[in-house]
Amino acid sequence: MCRTRIVNARVVTPQGVCYGGVVFDEGGIIAVEDAASECCAAGLDDASLTTVDADGAWLVPGGIDPHVHFGGFGDIPIADDFRTGSFGALAGGTTTVMDFCEPTVEEDARAVIARRMADASVSSVDYAFHFVLSEQYRDLLRDLAYIEDECGIRDYKLFTVYGNTTLSLDDVREIFMRLADDPRRTFLIHAEDAELVACLEDELGDSTDMRLLAETRPDAVEFREVEALHGLVAETGVRACIAHSTCAETAALLDDPPARGEFELETCPHYLAFTSEKLAGPEGARFTMVPPLRSAADQAALWDAILSGKLRILSTDHCPYHARYKDGATYRTIPNGVDGVQWRMIYAFSEGVAKRGLTMPQFVDLTSANAAHFYGMWPRKGCIAVDSDADLVLIDPAGTTVLGMGENVSAIDYSIYEGMEMSGRIARVFKGGREVYDGERVCAEPGSGRFLAR
Repeated sequence: MCRTRIVNARVVTPQGVCYGGVVFDEGGIIAVEDAASECCAAGLDDASLTTVDADGAWLVPGGIDPHVHFGGFGDIPIADDFRTGSFGALAGGTTTVMDFCEPTVEEDARAVIARRMADASVSSVDYAFHFVLSEQYRDLLRDLAYIEDECGIRDYKLFTVYGNTTLSLDDVREIFMRLADDPRRTFLIHAEDAELVACLEDELGDSTDMRLLAETRPDAVEFREVEALHGLVAETGVRACIAHSTCAETAALLDDPPARGEFELETCPHYLAFTSEKLAGPEGARFTMVPPLRSAADQAALWDAILSGKLRILSTDHCPYHARYKDGATYRTIPNGVDGVQWRMIYAFSEGVAKRGLTMPQFVDLTSANAAHFYGMWPRKGCIAVDSDADLVLIDPAGTTVLGMGENVSAIDYSIYEGMEMSGRIARVFKGGREVYDGERVCAEPGSGRFLAR
């Protein structure tokens, strides 16, 4: 088995930062080396090692994006499937993703899991699934033993909005109570007040003016539901994360952790990079996602929560649609979702570390370690340690990256990040001990990703 040694790197480990490197192969990380001490790989045949000189670059764990959509639902096709989406992930330093098993009205748990496993068979990144508990959740939970014990899925996605997935707070309480007995279970929740959205949409009607998307889904639509869910976490003691959090009021709930359970927020780069002003004008349709973009004050509150270590997970909700499906649609018919999986890591490095003083250990927490802990992947994923998977990323802090179609390797035909210049560059990426991105091209085999049963 071929071994690789990375040298002259600034290695971010769970214990802190050291100057040195790592030795690894397809079986995992063999040694973490400190340049100030003797070689930790003593006993290895140096002739069998391929040496990579990092030249002072940062060495971090492969990113974990715990919220992506690579195909899988809706009548309008998502631009990226597992093949193209995973290429984009690798080019951006993400080596593990979490997608969804979302059943249609007719599907049972076995059918939807089989369908999504087949979809993911072409993935070049490792992957896990959240299982969506739809309005038929009582029927779906009859297969709980199959979902968890046979398939290794213990993460559940809940929605409080959308056709076939709208769960009332009473439904959520029932699900929490039924599943609270196993602390390995987690919940990712899309939290919006469906009744308030419907009321506001009835008042404002339909239009191609995308500013109405924000007007019919104001901060209160999110916060009212999240505040109630915060109380349900305290009542039941479950472990829950609020998906794609957007507003200052939601972030403020992190100052009041529940007495029982675990309450986390994730947010996404687009909420940190753009405000609702982008929804105005002819290009507004391309900046649509749900929940929608917010104000500069909301954006500042999210950054404050990240820098303080309270908001702990950065995902992308990567769900891009080709421009032809967006342009000309109304705010009520448009397919909502944008790109991000290729840009998340370098965006967090540039805007968090280089611009705002986020430390590199905080960067690792935000982009991989916290998700690994929350979703039961630690220490296999999310850390540089002996016996962890050899998923590794070299970030050159002296480089620059211009986001957009010039760098894009996935199937999308436009990017909301077009032309944004970032400090730093993803120099090399290794997954499972093999180089999968050399700084210019993805060199991974479709289907080389592994399903992570947890």
